[in-house]
Parts: sequence; structure tokens; C-alpha cells
Amino acid sequence: MDLHGVRTQETDNQTKAITTVNMSVIGLVGTAPDALTGTAATVTVGSTILDNALVFTAAEVGAGGNQLQVLAVSAILDTETPVAIPSSAAYADERLTITLGIDDAGTVTATASDVVAAVAAVATSGITAALYSGITGAGVVDPFGATKLASGADEPFPLYTPAIISGSRSKAKQLGYSGTLYADMVDILAQIGALVIVIRVDENDDEEQQRANIIQGIEAMALAQGTLNYQPRILIAPEWSTDDGVGKALESTANQLRAITYLDMPSMATGEDAARRAQMYGARVEILRPRIMVTDDVTGKINARPYSAAAAGHRMRIDNAFGYWWSKSNKEVYGFSGLEQVDSFVTGDETCVANQLNQANVSTIIMLDSYRHWGNRLCSSDPQWRFEAVRRTADAIEDSIQVMVTKNYVDRPIDKAFSTSLVGSVNSYMRQQTKAGVINGGRCWLDPDLNTAETLAAGKVYLNVAFGPKSPAEEIIITYSIDNTYTVQALGLSAAA
Repeated sequence: MDLHGVRTQETDNQTKAITTVNMSVIGLVGTAPDALTGTAATVTVGSTILDNALVFTAAEVGAGGNQLQVLAVSAILDTETPVAIPSSAAYADERLTITLGIDDAGTVTATASDVVAAVAAVATSGITAALYSGITGAGVVDPFGATKLASGADEPFPLYTPAIISGSRSKAKQLGYSGTLYADMVDILAQIGALVIVIRVDENDDEEQQRANIIQGIEAMALAQGTLNYQPRILIAPEWSTDDGVGKALESTANQLRAITYLDMPSMATGEDAARRAQMYGARVEILRPRIMVTDDVTGKINARPYSAAAAGHRMRIDNAFGYWWSKSNKEVYGFSGLEQVDSFVTGDETCVANQLNQANVSTIIMLDSYRHWGNRLCSSDPQWRFEAVRRTADAIEDSIQVMVTKNYVDRPIDKAFSTSLVGSVNSYMRQQTKAGVINGGRCWLDPDLNTAETLAAGKVYLNVAFGPKSPAEEIIITYSIDNTYTVQALGLSAAA
């Protein structure tokens, strides 16, 4: 429509800020049969002295019960044909309405026991009623207004559902001490107060069923982003990841989530066993050779524990102290007093067991003034992509750009403003990451060969991104030579003419 005047329009062609995704999130799967259960909402009305105290409880456990209400009203006497009316109850729209029975004079005669019976007779009710402990229920109930139930709480760790522990030992204790999850959390928190996505699964004595339960829990990690807004980046299932069925499920989920998974070796496994197993996996898997000796904080016993939980916590501590682009190798690991098996380590010796394991893409722990993680490599033959630090740097950059582009550029009209803003946004992010020390440099550009008239008309835009990740200095070669002129100079002599 034409306008006689000034029309106001707004444009949005500026570059967009890119926020780096959170790489420091652990995904943990295990069992905890004694985990804290949820609480049903309740409310108590009446008096024990008057023998009419009633407890109303939500039929379902959880915080949702706190929205329920209960009220009691007196039945209304028909004055033309006055007759006694019995107690009754009805449930609708999250409210339980109790109609208290009366006699033919209109006086309330409903006892607490009558009310319990009336509520029990409701075919479908979200609220149950019971006598308060220790009373007979013979007392008459007085009418009361709408009263909300309270103190309902959701189960903190529902089965096969992502739940979060944000570095809290008290929250970890809600898992209970049996099963595997509490001990795993102790190992993680011994390193740092990490953010952990916990998935609890059923405990089963049948080995095959237990494996199936663990795999189902691993698959549930994909739900964490949608339910908790956190995506696990280090995936572990200590006590179970020695099994290759579980290991392959972890690897598959790691590929799906752009994550890394740490797999444990069985107790007393040989270095040859570890090296052979590493050949079965790919570039998102790190094989961990050692088992660590940990003092149980419940029993006081020293047990040989899988290393993956401590390694995941160690990875989070390095992320926090240095950055996710730093290797966790050659850094002190906390929380244990020894190793089940010691791998020989001699500085500069290619033939020592620790270095042989590293060459086979297996990580271990060495003693060098303190216990240190020793190993940079994932199970990849590529000379650069085998480094965990490189893989995680790429994951962070790729995910961060993908999220920003999805939110700001997908479905926008393809024009000059679109391309300028898109390329400018990514290049700005590359400069930020370079300045922060994450990468050595990077840039992006529109692909001149693939962005043809036909592809652009079809709504397809091809963007190229190149960056230089920082490989860890895994091997430093030092060349020594003897120069005897320093001896001559030390004696104050000059070279002969």
C-alpha cells in the first residue's frame, strides 16, 4: 500500500558474535540402585486431639503434585424434604472436592474415616486420603477451603534420563553408595568440581541384560542437550567400558555428539591386550591402560578402580586451568595412592613400556615426581587428528560456528548483505580464537567453485573454513655437540695463530 509520508524499515546485516560451546561436560553412565527417590506432595488437615486429622497425598511422586488442591465443603440440605446426605468426593482439574455428609438437620456428621472412604471410592483421583498415624478417625471433620499440597520433589536421578551434578558432593551422595555411579563421581570430583551429566540404569545380575541396560543409558546421552541444554563431551561408563559391546556404543554416541570416549582395560590386562584393542577403535576413542588404587570413602578399603572417571575429571581440570586445546598428558592426576600395574618409564627411552603403549595409541600413568597422565593419542593413524587436543579444538570450533550460523543465517535471503555478514562473523570468531591462544590462525570464505548460479538458486551456500590447531609437543628432539673452544676460553688461552 502506498504511504504519503515516511516509512521506517530496519535491517540486520551486522556480523554476529559466536559463543564457543561448552566443551567441559562429562557424560557418565552406571548403576545406583539405592539412589534417592522422589517425594509425593502432601498436606495434613485437622487435629490429632480431635481425632479428625487427615493426610492427603499426591497419587504420583514428583514436584507436579505441588499444584494439586483439596477442599471440603458441607453438603447442602434440601429444606423441603430434609434427609441425611452421605459423604462423597470428586476429582477434577487437579482439585479434590470433598462433600461432607450431614444429618437431616443439616449438621455435619462426616468423620475422618468417612472422608477416607469417600476419597477411596473416587474412580480416578490424583490425590489419596489416609488417617493421620495413631488416630481412630472417629472425629467429625470441619469444612476447609482450597489447600495446596506441598513438599513434592522429583526423583533426582530417574532411570535412563539425563540428570545433572554440578560439582556437588552432596548431590553425588543422593546416588547412594551401592552400584557404580557414586564411586565414579568420587573419582571425578577428586580432580575438580566438574559438570557431569549422569544417566542411571537398572542393575541386573544377568550379564547380557546389564550390558543392554548400559547401552540404553549411553544412547540416552543424546537427550541431554534437549532436556538440560548441555551436551556431554567426554563419555564414560566405568566398570562397563572394558566390554567391547559397550565400547562400540560409546564410540557411536561420541561420533554422534562430537565427543570423546575413554575406554578402560580389564584388571591385570597386558600392554599387548591394550595395544590390540586400540586397533579396533577410531579417532574419538582413547584407550586407558591403568587401574588406580583408590581408598573407598565409605568402607576405607583400597580398591583397584577403572581410570576413566578420574581421567575425565582430570580432563575437566586441564580445561579449566589451561583450556580445552591443551593436552592432559604430562599433568598430575589426583585422588589415588598407587597403580594396579606399573608400566616402566625411562625419560628418553623409546623401548620403555609407557612409550611403547603411547606409540600403540594407548594412554597410561607414569611417576615423574607425581602420578601423571601419559599419552596424547586417540585411536587414529592420522598424525595430527590422533591428538585429543586437536580433535577437541576442531569440535569446539565446528560446533560453535554451526550453532551461530543455524540461529542467525539459515533461511535468510541470499544476497550481498547475507554473505558479507556471514563471512565477517566467522572471520571475527577466528580472530578472537587466535588472540585467545586457542588456534594459530584461521579464516573463512565463500567457495568460488561450488557457489554457482544453480546451487545458490537451490538455496545452497558453500562456506569454507580453515584453521590451524595447536598440536601438543609430543616429541622434542635435542641435538648435542661438543665444542672444545669453550675449554680454551675458560683457561684464558687464545687459539694458536
